[in-house]
Amino acid sequence: MSALLFRGVTKAFVPGRPVLSGLSADVSTRDVTFVAGASGSGKSVLCRLAAGLLRPDAGEVELFGEPVHRLPERALRRLRQRAPYLVQGPALLDWRTLSENAALADRRASPERVQEALGRVGLRELGDRLPSQVGPGAKKRTAIARALVLAPEYLLMDEPTTGLDRVATAQVEEVLHGLKRSGLGALVVSHDYRLLTALADRVLVVAEGRNAFSGTPAEFLASSLPEVRALTAPYLETAADG
Repeated sequence: MSALLFRGVTKAFVPGRPVLSGLSADVSTRDVTFVAGASGSGKSVLCRLAAGLLRPDAGEVELFGEPVHRLPERALRRLRQRAPYLVQGPALLDWRTLSENAALADRRASPERVQEALGRVGLRELGDRLPSQVGPGAKKRTAIARALVLAPEYLLMDEPTTGLDRVATAQVEEVLHGLKRSGLGALVVSHDYRLLTALADRVLVVAEGRNAFSGTPAEFLASSLPEVRALTAPYLETAADG
């Protein structure tokens, strides 16, 4: 069963200049699917369409069989509990502790449930600290814990390691590996190809508003398609030098 289905999706913010143009893709529930593409290619737009934060100008978006593009806001909120959307930044409230920030996902959540979510991201012992008292990696992991409080079936993640140093990136990567081992699928927008090769089951490349490539990470790195080579060549050169 598909978790996420795009059928002929078109989206423009300026008339006559579509960011996405007839894009179609079928994303499996259990897979960790990375969305790659050049800056401005529409990767994040795709993720926001999946979350129902944007509506397509044409085409259809389905999540768990529900027509995201036609749902009223109340139904969208229920759907987002099943597949929460994590923005690029941690989006924490500075005056709330990490535990309190995580609990904001569901005010009915028990303290035990919140602590379990924090434990899954390695922050059980830091729950009483404020965001200003922890580093960027812990803040990002708190945002992931906030999503886990909902007991989601799927995650929509926009650039989970952007702005993080190597140590913080490694911490987030460890959490994502743990979630994958637990069977939780995700759509991950990222330009971090090292993370992609370590974590992804599938890769979707967005170029010129369309689905330019879909395959495994190995197929992605080996592809000779110009749209793919433009992305992978710098990474492969750096990896060879390192």
